Amino acid sequence: MKKLVIIDGNAIVHRAYHALPPMRVKDGTVVNAVYGFASMLLKIINDVKPEYLAVSFDVAGGTFRDDIFVDYKATRVEADQALYDQFPLVYELVDAFNIPIFTKKGFEADDVMGTIAHHVKNGKTKIKTLIVTGDKDLLQLVDDKENIEIYLLKKGMSEFESCDEKTVFEKMGFAPNMVISYKSLRGDASDNIPGVKGIGDKTAVSLISKIGNIDEIYKQLKNKKSKLYQEFSASVISKLETDQTQAFMSKELATIKTDIEDIDFDLVKAETKDFDRDKVVKLFQKFEFYSLLKRLEGGKNVTTENSGNKKTKTKFSKKIINVNKDNWKEVLADIKKERIFVVKEIMQGTDMFADHDFSLLLSTYFGNYFFDKLDDKIFEIFTDSKKTLVGHDIKNLVKLLKLNNVEVKNRLFDTMIASYILNTSTRAHDLKSLALRELGREINLAENQKSLFGVNPQDLLEGVLAILEIYSLYNDKIIKEKYEDLYNNIEIALLPVLAQMELNGVFVDVDLLSDLSKQVTKEIAKLEKNIWKESGEEFNVASSTQLRDVLFEKMGLPTEGIKKGKTGYSTAASELEKLHDIHPIIDYIENFRELEKLRNTYIDVLPTLINKTTGRIHTTYNQTIASTGRLSSSEPNLQNIPIRTELGKKVREVFVAEKGHTLVAADYSQIDLRVVACLAKDEKMIDIFKSGQDIHTATAAAIHGVKLEEVDKEMRRSAKEVNFGVLFGMGAFGLSSRTGISRYEAQEFIDKYFNTFSGVKKYIEGVIEKGKKEGYVETMFGRRRYIPELISNNFQLRSSGERMAISMPVQGTEADIMKLAMIAVDKKIIEKGLSDKAKMILQVHDEIVLEVEESVKDEIAEIVKNEMQTVVKLEVPLDVEVSIGYCWGRLK
Repeated sequence: MKKLVIIDGNAIVHRAYHALPPMRVKDGTVVNAVYGFASMLLKIINDVKPEYLAVSFDVAGGTFRDDIFVDYKATRVEADQALYDQFPLVYELVDAFNIPIFTKKGFEADDVMGTIAHHVKNGKTKIKTLIVTGDKDLLQLVDDKENIEIYLLKKGMSEFESCDEKTVFEKMGFAPNMVISYKSLRGDASDNIPGVKGIGDKTAVSLISKIGNIDEIYKQLKNKKSKLYQEFSASVISKLETDQTQAFMSKELATIKTDIEDIDFDLVKAETKDFDRDKVVKLFQKFEFYSLLKRLEGGKNVTTENSGNKKTKTKFSKKIINVNKDNWKEVLADIKKERIFVVKEIMQGTDMFADHDFSLLLSTYFGNYFFDKLDDKIFEIFTDSKKTLVGHDIKNLVKLLKLNNVEVKNRLFDTMIASYILNTSTRAHDLKSLALRELGREINLAENQKSLFGVNPQDLLEGVLAILEIYSLYNDKIIKEKYEDLYNNIEIALLPVLAQMELNGVFVDVDLLSDLSKQVTKEIAKLEKNIWKESGEEFNVASSTQLRDVLFEKMGLPTEGIKKGKTGYSTAASELEKLHDIHPIIDYIENFRELEKLRNTYIDVLPTLINKTTGRIHTTYNQTIASTGRLSSSEPNLQNIPIRTELGKKVREVFVAEKGHTLVAADYSQIDLRVVACLAKDEKMIDIFKSGQDIHTATAAAIHGVKLEEVDKEMRRSAKEVNFGVLFGMGAFGLSSRTGISRYEAQEFIDKYFNTFSGVKKYIEGVIEKGKKEGYVETMFGRRRYIPELISNNFQLRSSGERMAISMPVQGTEADIMKLAMIAVDKKIIEKGLSDKAKMILQVHDEIVLEVEESVKDEIAEIVKNEMQTVVKLEVPLDVEVSIGYCWGRLK
């Protein structure tokens, strides 16, 4: 059956604006709602693949409902101007996709969509109509017989729920044709529909379930012998009698029209047509929606040169010279004359450890060369320190070269990392996004397309030449914007260190892991039985829906203070924590969840990630994800293993040193607060660190006006909470909930804290002001983060922006210091000729872990500690704690 999709433009734009963080293009225009709408539209086009597509919007001016009730929607708070400003941009987007827009003066978009759905169901062609919205009011239009469904946004802008009559009944407790009656009784605060005063959700649903629609309810109200009088109290009857006029007015307001005249809709107008792809691409470029480009399918008039930046359209040769035994000497001679070259590696398989042979497409400003097979003569290209090796995400190439015993000596330039440094307000650093953003055109990345004879290098050339163009732009930008030190001496210098770490991998005790899996599985089963026993029935504990029903419906646990969403009361950990002292089942559930998460994330997954060739796990370190500059790891994410729980420690215990080796771990002590002291130039805090005192004890002593030796555990704990809480903008409420003291005491404590550390207070105020004025905050080393939330009219977003402004320079500076430390440690180990005996294998939070031969463990421990402590000169000393042992989990 063919499908017609009607998009509720207003509902989607409003949802996107509030669901997504502020996004600004370079000229300052806010585009988060446009982005959300575009993302949703692409999902509909790609997933639903409708034959017909239309959009409806509200139009300016009043509607017939305002004539019925002058206060209709009067309670709505006027939205931000930044939201209204985006509607013309969304119109522009819809037009670019060649989708018709239907509106009608005097009516809402709901009425237009209802009329279109009604028109289609009365047509000759059998059509399934899907209305895409975030507004539950439209559920009244659902009709299985007429093939009308609502595609309801569930979460964010990407998760939808297709609602037929059965789904509506499960969601609301009544059929779609009762939605109007429900709103007539219950009212709707968001639209200021009054309903019947005193009739709440449960009573409204009960009236509908037992009596019927609003007409039947008021029909029975006239007959005192009717079911209505038998089933409901005198109080409910009285409320219905008092507000009868209001109830029927509410019915009129809540009813979506399905019979508007002169809508001028027909299916031919709504046929899904080829859109002008170039027009859409230009719009995505204008709005800086680079990450959406990869989801853009179809369209016509595709070109490779879309009216982009004329300056970047360099004419390169598209001819590729295949290097063979007859011409390789001549080719190498030509390449050696060039200062800059771009390389794209083509692996022979998926596991570089099992097969590290690879082919190479190499381009210069004057020629393109394909090396199907590589040898030592060709590898010499990579050992010339006078040449610049350019690539996009070149860490993989560096690893392949290392496996072939080639240490890259070229100056490295990675366009992905350069984009990460230069374009901090976007997460789209893939090559397609860069080409669109910087070159103004789409490129075809066909690296996965293989012929019968392998990869066709011609398919890769467009991407390689784009890298060369982007390099020219980014190299100049990095110099112009004074990012040379950050880029070259931190990020690029770190790249080969990370490459070697990934190659080194981590050894895992498989037997210990197997035993842990059995132990955890047994413990989960035991907890599950305890939960069933406490609840009095068996159910799927991992299902939040079933858990919610058991806890709040069947067991009747108190719901006061528990967050309630659209599907019912929340069972999130933060909410169940509020019931901790109410019932023992909560403890069992918390333990069950912790074990399940660790089992599904690590314990049962780690064995599948052990490389068959090396027998080790090789995680990937990501340099271009975290906005603070911190590294992240994936496959597996070793940075998310819990540190403070006993089970988390047991998971860490499976990471061990191989026979004849030991682990050396070095951890920065309180580096975050040391950085705060330096950024804030707070003399009191600087003196504490210089004197070697414990910062939390000294803080407690200063605030309470006692001697260091008089500080007890509780005083130190409160001081510690404030010390760390300050970094994240924690207020009196947060401190109160974390320490158990009253909110008044918490505020008094914070006030004393800022009186003691006045420099910290000035820093916080100053960094927020700088962020608002300049649009960004930065680390000691010049790493920036742009924070548009700081000037948002939305209080919550603005508060979130202020917390980011306070914490980013601290976390970012920590990250930069850690990266410099890793570079320094690696360099010193190589200088000492110990690289065969000591290998860096992990970087987690403020810690570096090395696997070293037993014979050099003390020497390496000394090297690591010294390099980490002296890598940067701050106003306070950097303190490093070193541990030595066989397994990671027992080092501390």
